[in-house]
Amino acid sequence: MESGSFSDYEVCLQSEPTATSARNAGIERAESDKLVFLDDDSRPRDGYLSRISELLEDESAVAGRTVHPRDDIFSGSLTNHYDWGDEPRYVTRFWGCNMGVRREVFDEVGGWDEGIPWGHEEVELAERVLTTSPIYYDPDLVVDHPYADSVSDFLTKKYQQEVQQPYLWTKEGRSEREQWLTILGDAITPTNYIGFPLRTSLVYAAGTLARIAGRVRGMRRHHASPTD
Repeated sequence: MESGSFSDYEVCLQSEPTATSARNAGIERAESDKLVFLDDDSRPRDGYLSRISELLEDESAVAGRTVHPRDDIFSGSLTNHYDWGDEPRYVTRFWGCNMGVRREVFDEVGGWDEGIPWGHEEVELAERVLTTSPIYYDPDLVVDHPYADSVSDFLTKKYQQEVQQPYLWTKEGRSEREQWLTILGDAITPTNYIGFPLRTSLVYAAGTLARIAGRVRGMRRHHASPTD
């Protein structure tokens, strides 16, 4: 993982049933106050651990630049949410495949929400972290992480992520009616289907449909009556 001289780290590998439960187990198991999260398919570039350790001396929460490492349809606009740009700055999100948080932040805001097995769990955590600490983005903190292996993998990921969205909306205090109106608005917004080169546009449009389908499934699951 680290090809240089930096060796002051431990690696905790967790195999719990969900991403959030694995990360919480890792927090409990780790001895350090500097907690770094990577996915099993994340590949940190040289100097990553020494750099994030240095950043966590002064910052409570850190986000890095995540790169889709393949020259394919996902390497452009479909993964631009991974990259906050070339300048260091404070941001509002981090991704579980490339982030660091000091232990005292978790002590204050709580751990990963295990009500979300996987899918937008970083969004939920980031909103809680921001109530106590800023999130610092360093563009030199780079991890290679494939976003999707195929179009079908991309659509499955979009669907599965969005199944969790109604749970987040409810935590934010949005009513069921407001949630359905948001889904409807997403479905009828033209820019959610067009605006890219043709091939990318088709995949993007299909991703919008998968996102809507996932949210509808999440609504049925989250708001189902006891007799459903």
